[in-house]
Amino acid sequence: MSGRGKEEEGYSVEAKENMEVALQQFTESLIPIGSEEANKNVFATIKVMIKGVRRRLVDLGNVDAPEGPLKIQLMIFNKEHIPLIMDQLKEEGFKPRSDPGSQYLKVDVPPPTRLQLMDVASDVDRRTKSCIGSLNKIRSNTAARLTKAVENEFIDQRVASVANKNMEKTYIKCEKEAIKVGMLKKLSILGDKWFSPESDQEKALFIEFKNKQKKKEAKKA
Repeated sequence: MSGRGKEEEGYSVEAKENMEVALQQFTESLIPIGSEEANKNVFATIKVMIKGVRRRLVDLGNVDAPEGPLKIQLMIFNKEHIPLIMDQLKEEGFKPRSDPGSQYLKVDVPPPTRLQLMDVASDVDRRTKSCIGSLNKIRSNTAARLTKAVENEFIDQRVASVANKNMEKTYIKCEKEAIKVGMLKKLSILGDKWFSPESDQEKALFIEFKNKQKKKEAKKA
């Protein structure tokens, strides 16, 4: 390969690395998302009257679920607010518990509804689209750089074409993986009962995933 040919590797390899980083960041962003998010989101809508001002509960403390999605723990910043917050939670139909002198409130909640879980799944969809948007941006930016490089005679058209083909292969692979990762996350949130593929790509990946599951179960039998 000539010296000019080596230039191609710089463009396509850099695009590949950037796409893989975007995919990895997206995958990691999904790790903390689950059914507990649905219950935590309920508390984001609650407001408490503090000195004549209605304030969001999430501004008065942290909402967490360290013991599982059905056991919400609130860490209230100002202990003086705890009685008011407990009264408001009781009005909302919850049964909050608190140890004397503690900043923590514990609230048992019912399993999230389908609507609440769908809201969380929608967040996964939003993140998936954002990831694919990032992949598209990397692709278009690299394509623009390749066009400029040809115009400035840094590389010839043949090398640019090879680079674009390599980049397109990477894009297709990463896009498919992003959709698959997002789909599996939604499946883990909604379960077989409520999950259904929303696009032709998701449908194909879902069928592929189910077929692999059947083969694994057949081997175990």
